[in-house]
Amino acid sequence: MKRTLFATLSALALSLTAAPAFAGETVAVNSQSVNNIVEITPFNLVSRSYQGSFKDRSIPSYGSFVKAANGGRITAKDLVKVAIADGRLSPETINDRGYLRNVTSHLNSLDED
Repeated sequence: MKRTLFATLSALALSLTAAPAFAGETVAVNSQSVNNIVEITPFNLVSRSYQGSFKDRSIPSYGSFVKAANGGRITAKDLVKVAIADGRLSPETINDRGYLRNVTSHLNSLDED
């Protein structure tokens, strides 16, 4: 009985920790083509960049990411361009001041320990 309860609680805890990682993404369908674009929130864009999701696109991860962001070598526009190229944002997002402002805010909140 204890094992079953422990296994159930463990599975529940794991599912609750994985869900927020995907909660910030929605699917947007471009009506002019058949491409599906997964829209990523500004917070998730910065978070995934920090975690190394865009290392293959020359965005460093973890401590190097924080140093580059704090030093101005990585900007909100850089991250948005990478996300557009990766199919995570629609091309119009590069001109969305509100989105860029939110990404900049999250970049500015990174602490360099």
